Amino acid sequence: MAIEKKKEPDQAGKTAESTDKPEETTGKPITVHSYSGFKKDEKPRAFELDGNRLTVLSVKKTWQEESEKGRHRKTFFRVHAHNGRTYDIALDPGTGEWTLEPGPARK
Repeated sequence: MAIEKKKEPDQAGKTAESTDKPEETTGKPITVHSYSGFKKDEKPRAFELDGNRLTVLSVKKTWQEESEKGRHRKTFFRVHAHNGRTYDIALDPGTGEWTLEPGPARK
């Protein structure tokens, strides 16, 4: 018995196969200078964005999220930078990579 994949037209009118997998959103890779106390990358102190170094004045919130597959976890930091904006940045402890997460920078 053959299984037929559902096909949906895209914006250009072409037919594309749809998938049941949600797209994982990945942030923009950034360089973060962090405080390493009891553990590595404990608290972000500054980060580089578009060639500018932004100093973190305060960490407003910290949380962790796990991927749907359950074996991948990221630590998120909502930080207030010296330019007056708030950013969400994330650390992948498995790879050590930092990302600027999508979402509006708040004033």
